Amino acid sequence: MMSCGNAWSCVRTLAVVWAFVGSAGAQPAEKPAGRTEPGKPGERFKAAGKDAALTIVSVQLAGSPSPQVGEAVGLMLERAGMKNLELGGGEFRPPEKADLAQTAKALGEYVRANLLKTEYALFADFLGSPRKGVDEVRGVIVNKQGDVVWQDRQTPDDADFKRVKPTEPLLCCVLLVERLRPVLGLDDPTREDAPEGKLAKRWQEKTGVPSEAEQAALQERQQVFKKAAKAATLLVYPARAGDEVSKDSATSLAKLINEAKLTKAAAADQGPQLAVKGDMNEQKMLWDMARGVREYVQEHRPEAEYVLYAHYLMGKDASGKDAVGGVHFAVCDRQGQLVIVDFQNDHHDDFQAVNPKSRADCDRLVAKRLEGYCR
Repeated sequence: MMSCGNAWSCVRTLAVVWAFVGSAGAQPAEKPAGRTEPGKPGERFKAAGKDAALTIVSVQLAGSPSPQVGEAVGLMLERAGMKNLELGGGEFRPPEKADLAQTAKALGEYVRANLLKTEYALFADFLGSPRKGVDEVRGVIVNKQGDVVWQDRQTPDDADFKRVKPTEPLLCCVLLVERLRPVLGLDDPTREDAPEGKLAKRWQEKTGVPSEAEQAALQERQQVFKKAAKAATLLVYPARAGDEVSKDSATSLAKLINEAKLTKAAAADQGPQLAVKGDMNEQKMLWDMARGVREYVQEHRPEAEYVLYAHYLMGKDASGKDAVGGVHFAVCDRQGQLVIVDFQNDHHDDFQAVNPKSRADCDRLVAKRLEGYCR
């Protein structure tokens, strides 16, 4: 079973679903950014390093607060070594069309009026639109007295912006944390052995990933499936490709599976009508889909020994071209027990090898992944 081993691998912000709604009218910064502010407050913040107690007040996407992106920032900072982190401190909104200095001043006033649990508070603003991409990444940190201790503004003209190439909110988070790392002496949050704390645990609980016992039982069913696959019957439901249900996908997938002699596959005329809600947490989307398929099979027992349902996260990229953010599928047995729950995105080798751009490409990727469970 392909599932997440830690909260970091669960965090996926998909370019096909990111909720940018337009430019927020950014104004040029009034003073240099990307450094601690001069004076004792800034020096104390820098000296606190990884031990700095920080509340992520809000992260805003083109004028709209996004708690999930705020969680992603928190997870990265936690993996970078910070232990004293809190999420959410009300709903701070900077003045409309505020520049960086005006935003920093407004945040200081907000924090003074709203007592926080921590010594410091962070606000980040990611400006852009689906068509244009990311225009700017801003970050401001103030202490509980409202003094600005750090601020940063990155645009396409800056070296780190060019290096990270933020095209979606998750990469904006990466850029923000990269800019803060040298200030507080933080570690690389993307390293495999990075620590995971309370924010990671909270994220994992919200995801709905099965317990270790449930995953062990699922793996046992996979072994049974592998032994029986060649002679077993498999009913392929129409896949959800973006916002559409595709009968062509069921036919195509069944054909690919039969040609590879994986199982005895047949296409179904109809199947689950699942509308999985878009979420930054790709694992939540995966398991919401899998449980939906399980419930459908339990209510509509098939004649085949197994069923397969696929969900393709499709949309348009910043240039308006077709894009695939992820490929998910689930296999259930006739009793409605989950046997396979698999996901692929651009972090995975098979996804990169197929490089899906269309529904037909996604079908090929599912067939490729299924082969690993059958042989």
